Amino acid sequence: MAPPLDQMTEVLHADVARFPKAKLTVVKGPDKGGEVSLEGQTVVIGSDESCQLRLADPSVSRRHVELSGGPGGYRLRDLRSTNGVFIEGVQMLDARLTDKTRFTVGRNELRFEPERSEVQWPLSVHDRFGDVLGKSLVMRRVFAMLERAATTESPIVLEGEAGTGKEVLARGIHDRSARKEGPFVVVDLGASNEALMESDLFGHDVSSAKPTARPGALEEADGGTLYLDEVTELPNALQARLLRALETREFKRPGQGGLAKVDLRVIASTQKDLDVEVKAGRFREDLSFRLSVFRVRVPPLRERPEDVPLLVRHFETRARGGPPLSDDTVEMLTRHDWPGNVRELRSVLERLAAFPDLGAGAIARALGKSVDTTTEDNSGARLRNEMSQQLLALPYHEAKDRVLESFEKTYLLEHLKAANGVVTRAAQRAGLPRQSVHRMLRRLGINTSDEG
Repeated sequence: MAPPLDQMTEVLHADVARFPKAKLTVVKGPDKGGEVSLEGQTVVIGSDESCQLRLADPSVSRRHVELSGGPGGYRLRDLRSTNGVFIEGVQMLDARLTDKTRFTVGRNELRFEPERSEVQWPLSVHDRFGDVLGKSLVMRRVFAMLERAATTESPIVLEGEAGTGKEVLARGIHDRSARKEGPFVVVDLGASNEALMESDLFGHDVSSAKPTARPGALEEADGGTLYLDEVTELPNALQARLLRALETREFKRPGQGGLAKVDLRVIASTQKDLDVEVKAGRFREDLSFRLSVFRVRVPPLRERPEDVPLLVRHFETRARGGPPLSDDTVEMLTRHDWPGNVRELRSVLERLAAFPDLGAGAIARALGKSVDTTTEDNSGARLRNEMSQQLLALPYHEAKDRVLESFEKTYLLEHLKAANGVVTRAAQRAGLPRQSVHRMLRRLGINTSDEG
């Protein structure tokens, strides 16, 4: 059993963060007139419909550049765009904006203009919520909102990229709520077809005596919490049926099962922007209103690099054996962008734990980076030799088990990464039964729900 929360968290002092307000306006170019107000949040500029400032200019990348707020100013960061971001003709990969600034994105010129007023964010005094860790201001803001929301009965929508910890936060909300003694039921809508979604939610052959007969998640979650992962993937017909069930607190079971009455709380998550999905007609506006009484954006790891050392040390304590990573290695990990977020960080640490002390080159390879052939550990032969020396120092069976475990971990983690952490998809990619993959993950100590 996990120790009480107050024994696991560091109590932090500041309870409010202040962010300057600003306005971002397209002043020249094909998208002239577009604007967005900045109040400390992260704004992505690009051609994709999910961007907070969308530009139709074809020379703009789908996700071109982002502005993220912090005390004292905003950070501008190029998101590996095709044509770059320029300030006064100089290409910028990363810049701090504190004064009025103009920059170019494609054929558009944008003006960043700070205002004199500021916005205040209440912050949690803890560095974790449930099993999600973070000392950064953006995470402590998330924790503060969830601490408040958890004590209510209201539905919550968690928005954020894959691997940011949405499912773990949902579990933390449940554990802090009045429903904590009830069930916590998860439905992954991102890995299902419409028929399977309907069966998962409302049951299958409930009125029959067939072995396949079973109640749905709505009924299983009675008295507790229903977590709907990737809720925007729900087809329109099932959206209407779910809305009615939530409004009336009852639904018709399949077959001759009659009516089921349910008392549950819903927490939903999505990688997409709910407003964009509603505007495009892919998600019902009335269901959006019903679900998003509280709506919380979970930031990606690249927006909170100061949390990386904390997460590294946390995962190290959970790993089996091996010396801790050096401060230089942790600094290298902190500078990585982490497109797979906390899930990717955990996967890299799993790989490194299998063969510790292999040098900076091994770390770079684990991060998918190229290694300078003139630097330390530049030889594949040297890397193999170091690995062999470690294995030769072990008894045969222990060395064999270690190699096999390393292979299994790397193999499964790569398939999980490609499947966005969905075990069913990873099993299909690997050509293995889902139950077998679940057993292997448990044996290897890989918790697939850590960063859902």
